Amino acid sequence: MANNPVTAERAPRRPRPAAYEGKPPLLRAVVFAGLTDAGSLYQGFGDIQALSIITRALVALEQQVYEYRGRVVKTMGEELLCVFPDPSTAAAAAIGMQQRMEHFTVDTSVRLGLRVGLHSGELIEEPGDVFGDSVNVAARLIKIANAGQIITDGSTLARMRAALRRRARAIDRRRVKGRSAEIEIVELGWRRRSGEPFTTEQGMLLDRSRAARMVLVSNGRDIAIDGTRASFTIGRDASNDLPIASPKASRQHARIEWRRDKFVLFDHSTNGTYVTLEN
Repeated sequence: MANNPVTAERAPRRPRPAAYEGKPPLLRAVVFAGLTDAGSLYQGFGDIQALSIITRALVALEQQVYEYRGRVVKTMGEELLCVFPDPSTAAAAAIGMQQRMEHFTVDTSVRLGLRVGLHSGELIEEPGDVFGDSVNVAARLIKIANAGQIITDGSTLARMRAALRRRARAIDRRRVKGRSAEIEIVELGWRRRSGEPFTTEQGMLLDRSRAARMVLVSNGRDIAIDGTRASFTIGRDASNDLPIASPKASRQHARIEWRRDKFVLFDHSTNGTYVTLEN
């Protein structure tokens, strides 16, 4: 009787300790970002269309990572593992991710959520993977997070810029796997608070030019946009920075971004956008 062929499985990648002897450890911020409610897409749209929607959402999240000088280490299903130079850029990227997903729509019946776990510390970087206590803690924090939450810890928060720390609130103290002592669990707010000026987290990190200025006029209301604001959304949905009550406007009609000393308009609409310049 012929022997059945045996397929050798590739062993999981492991760091090579000898390669790091005598080298200082890397200090990085680790972010796990995972989509929620993806299962409803497969039920409602079928496998192929659901996968296409999830891929578009992950690409949108990856754009936020790169915009804030981060690196996508790998994708695991509906989850990204990313590293950033420091906790402030990681937090700003996480806020940008949540804001992007808030405006990412499939249809009126389905809205994808996002949960984020963020921790900073020492790690080992290998091609296609990262290892270390900071990675393990970030992986535990995303399991604590619900949809729409950014969860970090007290020690990571202490390393962030003041403008970001003001957005945080302590919600718990608990032990996480791999740690003997309790850690402070902190939620980082990302929604614009009532009465707060239009701004973005990138404005907290970069000294943007205030010379350039654009004024949008809507129903007799003048709205000034300058270089301190990285993004401005327009559309029929009330969550936009400038809601437009018109049946011809799409729910997420357009987005204006400040890029390299220029204002750039991104049209996401069905009917298009007509742009005119003063004079």
